[in-house]
Amino acid sequence: MKSSRSQFSAVLLGLTICFTAGFMPAAEPAAGQLHVGWATVDITPSDPVVLDGSGYKRVTNELEDPVTATVLALETRAEDQVLDQAILITFDLVRMTKEVHAGMQRVAAEKLKDFDSSKLFCGATHTHCGPSISYDRTGPGQLYDISDRPDVMTPQQYILFLYEKVGAGIVQAWEGRKPAGVSWALGDAALGYNRRLTYADGSAIMGFDVARPDFAHVEGSEDHAVEMLFFWDADRKLTGMLLNVACPSQVERRAISADFWHPIREGLKAKYGSDVHVFAQCAAAGDQCPAVIVRSRAEKIMLERRKISWKQELANRVIRAVDEVWPFAQADVQTQPVFAHRVVQVEIPNKNSYNEARWMPSQVPVEFHVLRLGDVAMATNPFELFLDYGLQIKGRSKAVLTFLSQLSCDYHGYLPTRRAVAGGDYSAVNHTVGPKGGRVLVEESVQAINSLWP
Repeated sequence: MKSSRSQFSAVLLGLTICFTAGFMPAAEPAAGQLHVGWATVDITPSDPVVLDGSGYKRVTNELEDPVTATVLALETRAEDQVLDQAILITFDLVRMTKEVHAGMQRVAAEKLKDFDSSKLFCGATHTHCGPSISYDRTGPGQLYDISDRPDVMTPQQYILFLYEKVGAGIVQAWEGRKPAGVSWALGDAALGYNRRLTYADGSAIMGFDVARPDFAHVEGSEDHAVEMLFFWDADRKLTGMLLNVACPSQVERRAISADFWHPIREGLKAKYGSDVHVFAQCAAAGDQCPAVIVRSRAEKIMLERRKISWKQELANRVIRAVDEVWPFAQADVQTQPVFAHRVVQVEIPNKNSYNEARWMPSQVPVEFHVLRLGDVAMATNPFELFLDYGLQIKGRSKAVLTFLSQLSCDYHGYLPTRRAVAGGDYSAVNHTVGPKGGRVLVEESVQAINSLWP
């Protein structure tokens, strides 16, 4: 019976892949004049808030640096005909939720009559010092008990604050779109380090203890690429850049902070113009962290010699990566790129591949977005996605360069690999979707991306 169930599950898995991924357009997506609009919104609360991301209650109104939301509006046109559209929003928050994502789509539907609100999507930089938007939607309580602090802004109150502030930014970006050009570039900066360590007995931890005599190896891969999109106005003046790194922004722990993205933004604005927008995007990085694992003592000594913080050091690495490719980013600006945007709704098997009681697959509904902009693809997902899945998607993509944006549209927790589940520990057991679902997500993402290169 067990063998039959396994075969049945495999068939259902195959059917899930086949029937949810019908992405075969008849022809190449259309090229048209690109129009781009921007807005950067300060979403720093004035009242104390609960910070999210460390598993324990942290209430503060102390400010290390501002948290922001950046809005990027894209549209292509052929004369008066709209070809395709997108609004991308990135938040200095630890996660995105379905409620906030859908709320921003509602704001767009109410305020923008010439925009398809389903083509707006929200992501998060995964700063561990952003205000919480998480609470128990099935019950009366907060994720963290703040009943003794009436002065603290609740997650629900902060969400309403976001709708107002970022809603205005959505209108500003969309109504401000103008003829534009886009170019891409690729650089490198060591930001993310794999934080899962494996020991001689095959067990693993998400931690930093490499001094143990039974330390065997770092479990997974690292990706130090900085993937970049540059946007230009009709006079070839830079208006903004999108930077994608496989690393969460979680250096800070104490005060409200955008983490290393704040000095990145400030440093790039100082060099390239105070009105330049910087859109921060976190690629697949569920098993990554911005902390050196093996050479930590040496890095600390180097920071003391340089007289800078680790947050600033990471920012400097990204700024150097941008500087190095800057001359080449200006060399291939496209004003009429192919642009296509697909919104995909799928059901992905959860970590229990079938329901024992009913012998039916148990599914997690997932929304993700796929874009083609010239030679570049972009695909979102709602997980803390382990890097290996991201590398699989990138490797199989037909695009010259493929951007991934995790923690987008919703939050479904970690999505670990098979070897991580075997090793155990936090991040490999605290998840809804497991390796089987990861395989489906990869297949769905690859098919959706490659359908835009028929």
